[in-house]
Amino acid sequence: MIVRDHPENPRSGDVDRVPTTGQVVLRIVIIISVAEMLIMGFLGRIQLELDHASIVFLDGAMLIALSTLPIYLWVIKPFVRAHERSSRHITHLAYHDTLTALPNRRLLYEHLGRAIAACQRHGIYGALLLVDLDGFKAVNDDHGHDAGDVLLAEIGRRLAAGKRREDIVGRLGGDEFLLLVQHLDADQQAAKSRAETIARNVQQALAVPVRYREETVRVGSSIGISLLGPERQTPSAVVREADEAMYRAKRAGGGDVILHVPKVAAVS
Repeated sequence: MIVRDHPENPRSGDVDRVPTTGQVVLRIVIIISVAEMLIMGFLGRIQLELDHASIVFLDGAMLIALSTLPIYLWVIKPFVRAHERSSRHITHLAYHDTLTALPNRRLLYEHLGRAIAACQRHGIYGALLLVDLDGFKAVNDDHGHDAGDVLLAEIGRRLAAGKRREDIVGRLGGDEFLLLVQHLDADQQAAKSRAETIARNVQQALAVPVRYREETVRVGSSIGISLLGPERQTPSAVVREADEAMYRAKRAGGGDVILHVPKVAAVS
């Protein structure tokens, strides 16, 4: 398994750059000491007829002027950067799956909502592919949950590597993944055909065995497809349709691709 750093994940080196309390005190002492040396040297070279209060005021003003920027850059800014990194990391965790680093259900639904709106606006079809792994439980039972995690991470990597730039792939949960395919075609039949071709290509990519330690593990996949189109839709309805199609593929023995067909109301 290859572990990849995500740009929003703080690395240990980044965390270590936050100064300790002792380092903060030392840095402030150094900055103020150097500033005072410069001030005393400056005041010693010029002749000013000032009373004690004026000298104290001038010394304080110069000390503030000389030390403010160094204190910000050397003492305050590391904490600001650490806070920004932590905020980005927390946001990333809220919208991404921790195992695969792919978008999670929450972010997927946001992308899906925007894709539906785009299909309605431009009169073009897209598709949602719900991918469920066949034989994943056997991998966990035979090789352990670590093997299952390695497999899920590799599946996520393959899905992300094989998608088009404008498409979105994410992990819905468990051994289920979503692939949001956008801008397929303005013709419904052509869009269906392209979506099914993409699903078959996904199955081929996921069928390649994965090496785990000294063993080889493999899974298949059942895929349900729901079309996005100009008609009114909601993200939850589209996911439900893809889920229903996927379960039909599973009940048929697995390893199949099934496109959701809307039910036609009976005419009395």
